[in-house]
Amino acid sequence: MTDAAALRRRTQDLLAAHPPATTDRTDFLKARFDAGLAWVHYPEGLGGLGAPRTLQAVVDAELEAAGAPDNDPRRIGIGLGMAAPTILGFGTDEQKRRFLRPLWVGEEVWCQLFSEPGAGSDLAALGTRAVRDGESWAVDGQKVWTSSAHVARWGILIARTDPDVPKHRGITYFICDMTDPGVEVRPLRQITGEAEFNEVFLSGVRIPDTRRLGAVGDGWKVAQTTLMNERVSIGGMRIPARAA
Repeated sequence: MTDAAALRRRTQDLLAAHPPATTDRTDFLKARFDAGLAWVHYPEGLGGLGAPRTLQAVVDAELEAAGAPDNDPRRIGIGLGMAAPTILGFGTDEQKRRFLRPLWVGEEVWCQLFSEPGAGSDLAALGTRAVRDGESWAVDGQKVWTSSAHVARWGILIARTDPDVPKHRGITYFICDMTDPGVEVRPLRQITGEAEFNEVFLSGVRIPDTRRLGAVGDGWKVAQTTLMNERVSIGGMRIPARAA
């Protein structure tokens, strides 16, 4: 059983093996993930120990006192708060192994490709289309108000895959490589001249079916996990809530 005392010992072992003062920041964060101290409530092997989420504060306090680096949660908040719990809840084992470690360490930034100019507050009214073509999908559409799209490697994306069923049922959820051909990011300039948000245009973007999260047509259900955790992260949580 993992309790507060065991977590303190495990954290001290990490600090002894990887002293923050002499260890490269990224190397320290990778070691922390591998020790199960990234988000302790996640499963073993995925940055956690299957411990109660409330015990994360024990680890964080020990690391902060030792001057250990954090993973810059403000920069990677969309990945931590939205993408990670969705991948945990609906991803394949291969997807979890591929995406969660670099996401938590901060090696790969994520963005959220949900909002569209024609959908307003009705997310299920999205017009972005994904058409199956063999082992991949061809995606066309436009997203808007996308934070971090200009620096993101990956985007969590919902698209309509069946226009002939009620709108909440014809949606599928994907992981989009923001470096793929057909992905164009344009900054939305504010009156201050800054560009915190972006428009994203998708023109024939090919997404392998292996980067689909959840079943075809279950995108609305998967998106609810993302949106639930978005509310948690906006509330100031440093690590994502466990997927339902």
